[in-house]
Amino acid sequence: MIYFEQKGDFSNTKRFMERLKEIVKCSNLDVYGKKGVAALSAATPVDTGLTANSWKYEITHNKESATISFTNTNIQNGVPIAVILQYGHATRNGG
Repeated sequence: MIYFEQKGDFSNTKRFMERLKEIVKCSNLDVYGKKGVAALSAATPVDTGLTANSWKYEITHNKESATISFTNTNIQNGVPIAVILQYGHATRNGG
């Protein structure tokens, strides 16, 4: 015969399952990351296409939230080219 006894409640299990449910919801962030990269690439001026094709994204999770970070890997002589395109260079008004 097997005898099983349980004491306490399932509050820790419930809390774990609630967090797990939120993480599963956040798994859709991959779709938004791809859409964001496509939008950034389309909005980036194209000369050689290197900067427009250098957009990447990364999804990070912690206990309470998830974050999408977008980066551009086109760096020339230590200068991020996407930043120069955004803010302008060598002009008075940044245009």
